Amino acid sequence: MAAHGGQRLSGVPDSFLSHLIAVLSIYDLGPFPAPIPRYDGPQDWQTESILRSLTSIAKRMYTAEEAVKAFQDGESWQ
Repeated sequence: MAAHGGQRLSGVPDSFLSHLIAVLSIYDLGPFPAPIPRYDGPQDWQTESILRSLTSIAKRMYTAEEAVKAFQDGESWQ
């Protein structure tokens, strides 16, 4: 199930890969740059698991970024 030389991942719909590319591009821009699009394409246990994990990772990322910002804001007052 790995992509090599531009080959498509077997079993993963192109619409899901396009969705992942869009979501990861938005996350790459930093905290809350744009609304995260919802995936409405074909789903199975794999896509649901990936989406669930991605949501969990994003929540942890945003929590960590808020903590860093609060720490940096606290340092600027000293």
